[in-house]
Amino acid sequence: MSTNEERREAAKRKLEERLERERQQARRRKIIIASVSTVVVVAIVATATTLIVKKVLDDREAARWTACSYEDQPSRFEQLPKEVPAEVPADQRAQAQAYLDEMKAGQAKQRTSPKPDSKQLKEGTANMVLDTNQGAIPIALQRTGAPCNTGAVISLAEKKFYDATPCHRLTNSETLKVLQCGDPTGTGAGGPGWSSPDELPTDLKPAGQPDPTSGEAPVIYPRGTVAIANSNNPQTGQSNTGSSQFFLVMQDSQLAANYSVVGKVDPKGLTVLDKIAKNGLIPGPNGSAQDGKPKQPVNITTATVDGGSAA
Repeated sequence: MSTNEERREAAKRKLEERLERERQQARRRKIIIASVSTVVVVAIVATATTLIVKKVLDDREAARWTACSYEDQPSRFEQLPKEVPAEVPADQRAQAQAYLDEMKAGQAKQRTSPKPDSKQLKEGTANMVLDTNQGAIPIALQRTGAPCNTGAVISLAEKKFYDATPCHRLTNSETLKVLQCGDPTGTGAGGPGWSSPDELPTDLKPAGQPDPTSGEAPVIYPRGTVAIANSNNPQTGQSNTGSSQFFLVMQDSQLAANYSVVGKVDPKGLTVLDKIAKNGLIPGPNGSAQDGKPKQPVNITTATVDGGSAA
């Protein structure tokens, strides 16, 4: 083989080797690019999946809560007259004076409590126990139906608002048999300084024809029901006035569906309520033999709540 041919062969081999190296380098570049692209795609998919899952979980968590508007409530004691108004008839002045004296005595016992959280769980339960001088009254609180009011009761119990307070009212009429508590002043005019929104029941059984004046039909609040007292007045448009005061239904009672239901007294507590009812009552300022104060005082020593569970 001539020298020229040898040189051509050598050059040809070098060219083929160079071309092979370039092909290998090109393949490696494709592999690297493909690998990087795969990693980027996986990262994008993982990020997107994480964001989607987070949104689903956030939406699910948000759906468990409801917004509650707790409004400042002025003290009713500020509206008290200094003395019995002159226009009160002579035969009613002694009764009016007794009422005014009672209110003024209660005014000194006012207390306040911070507003509950503005978000409350829509569902779940909590166990509250009213330890009274007449015996323990266990109550199963239920958020469903009145989460804002139930949350308010839980908050007040946790803040010790109910501790060392009287159950100031007992009724024993044919259609209304309740024990009312939750007012530190013992007058029916006290509260924590704020009010809860109305969350009125829609599942109570009707009990008769609508009232000719208000147009509202009564429903049955079953024995053991725990509901929030209020001073609402549909005729004047006054609403959302419930706060700390609640009533315990001793026997099936008839009322308009204007009171938020927050729980139920358990059987042991009903036994205590029966004893309280049996002791009788002292007629209040209106002189009614069916509405007044428990004859044997009922005082809440402590109100404890376990915080409960969320559904």
